[in-house]
Amino acid sequence: MSQKSLRIDKIQKGTVIDHINAGYALTILNLTGLDEASNLMTIGVNVSSKKYGKKDIVKIENVFLDEVQMQQISILSPNATISLIENFEVIQKRKVEIPQTIKKLIVCETKTCISNSLKEPIDTEFKVLDEKPLKIQCVYCDRIYKLNEIKFKPRRKKGKSVKQIIQL
Repeated sequence: MSQKSLRIDKIQKGTVIDHINAGYALTILNLTGLDEASNLMTIGVNVSSKKYGKKDIVKIENVFLDEVQMQQISILSPNATISLIENFEVIQKRKVEIPQTIKKLIVCETKTCISNSLKEPIDTEFKVLDEKPLKIQCVYCDRIYKLNEIKFKPRRKKGKSVKQIIQL
């Protein structure tokens, strides 16, 4: 009996983002700005997973994520794990965690919200009401958003906006 397996080569140094919700790898790369990196990337989409059925995985050579990028990943894919690699070995592995307060990452769509005022330059801030399914609330205008309604602030490219269409 032959056995089929998926093989994705190890990386010498860099980051592995594993257990990404199936279909989200490219959105995460775009949102975090990693799609702009010229480094070698391996992207697996809809890879078989014993725990989740299907998952995505991203390996990026010579790139290490910052806290903002990890928060962005946690919002879109709360089951993701981040592994830091040195000399082909995992030196640190951690599960992403959704913060209780999300600052500056998400746009409030309410036009009258003070976070949208040109006169009052205030960063957006949202409280996490529920993690699964994700539900957040603007601390200024109290508007509540579900994951499929969230619009992220541009990170690196001017005018860049990412909105994931989610089917539940």
